[in-house]
Amino acid sequence: MKYITIAFMAAMLILSSCGNKAPIQVTPPSFKTTTLDTTSAIVYNEYSTIIQSNTMVEIRPKVSGYIKAIHKQEGSTIKKGEVILKIDDSDYQQSVNAAFAQMESALAQQSNAQLEVSKLTPLVDKGIISRFELETAESNLKAAKATYDQAKANYKNAQITLGYTEITSPVDGVLGRIYVREGSLLSPTASDPITTVSSDGDVAAYFSFNEKLLAPARRAAMESGKYRPELKKSVELILPDGTMYKYKGVLESATGIIDRTTGSIQLKVLFPNPDLEILSGSSGILRFPFTYHGCITIPQSATYEMQDKIMIFTVNQDNSVTRKVIDVEGTTGTDYVVSNIEPGTRIVTEGITKLKEGMIITPKN
Repeated sequence: MKYITIAFMAAMLILSSCGNKAPIQVTPPSFKTTTLDTTSAIVYNEYSTIIQSNTMVEIRPKVSGYIKAIHKQEGSTIKKGEVILKIDDSDYQQSVNAAFAQMESALAQQSNAQLEVSKLTPLVDKGIISRFELETAESNLKAAKATYDQAKANYKNAQITLGYTEITSPVDGVLGRIYVREGSLLSPTASDPITTVSSDGDVAAYFSFNEKLLAPARRAAMESGKYRPELKKSVELILPDGTMYKYKGVLESATGIIDRTTGSIQLKVLFPNPDLEILSGSSGILRFPFTYHGCITIPQSATYEMQDKIMIFTVNQDNSVTRKVIDVEGTTGTDYVVSNIEPGTRIVTEGITKLKEGMIITPKN
C-alpha cells in the first residue's frame, strides 16, 4: 500500500509539471521572395528562315550548240568573266572566217573604186572625159564603201557570236546547280537556265512575321508604349550547326500585304556575306530583339509548368501562398516578360516545388 501511494504522488507531480509548460509554437518554413517592379527588358523572338542570295543571276546560252567542256563545278566560287562552259565553236569559227574573207574582198573593191575616182577626176578637169563617167565612178565608190561597211559589221557580229560559245559569269559569286552535261544541246529558247550564280554580296533571309505582333509593332512606332520591336536594329542569325553568325543583319523590306491564309507578312533581312560562308538555300534561325519598357519580368527559375501552363506562387498579406497562371509575352533567356502581374506583387523565387496552395511561409529577401 505504501508503494502504491508513493507511485500515485509521483505521477501527480509529473502531470502537474507538464501542465505548467507553454504550448510549442511551430515557425512556418522560410522561402526566398521578391517584390516585383517595372523594368525594361530585351526579348528575342526566333523565326525559321531560308537564306537566298540577294542577287541570283540565271545563266542562259545566247547561241545554240553542243557543250564541249564544263570548266567549273557546282558550288565553286567564280569571278566575273570566268568561263563556266564551252560550246563547240566549229561552225561559228567558220562563220567568222567567211565574214573576214567577205570583208577583205569588200575592202579591195572599195580600194579599186577609190583608185578609179582618183584617176578620173583630173581627166574631167582637163575635159578629156565627160563628168558622167566620173559620177558613175563616184557612185561605184559609194556602193563599195557601203558593201565594205556591211561586211565589216558582219565580221564583228560573227566574232561576237563566236564569243558567245564561251559562257561566262556576269558577277563574282558562287555557282549553283548545273543542269546540263558535256554533249548536251543548248538553245537560247530553252525555258530552264543552265545554272545560276549567287553574287557574293549580301544574302537575304526571308521569314514570316505574325500579324498579332505586327499590330503592336505599328502602334509602338507612333506612340511611346511598353512594347517596341527593334526591327531596324541588328538581327542575329543562328546557323544550322547552332553557332551564331558573326555578322548582324538589318531588316530591309516587307511586302506590306498580310497573307490572309497564314495571318502573316513576309519580311526580308539582309546579312553581309564577304567570306561566302553562307550559301544560297541554307537554313537558319533569325533572332529579333524586342524591347519592352515598363514591363514586369519574372525569373524562369521562379516558375513551374502544369498542364501546359506556366505558374508562380504569389505571397498574400497573411504570408499564405497562391498559385497563379502567368501570361508570357516573351523571354529574355533567363526571365519571362509577363502581362497579367501588377507591380508590387510578391512572389516566391526559390523552392517552389515544396509549396502547396494556401501554405503559410516565412518570407525572406
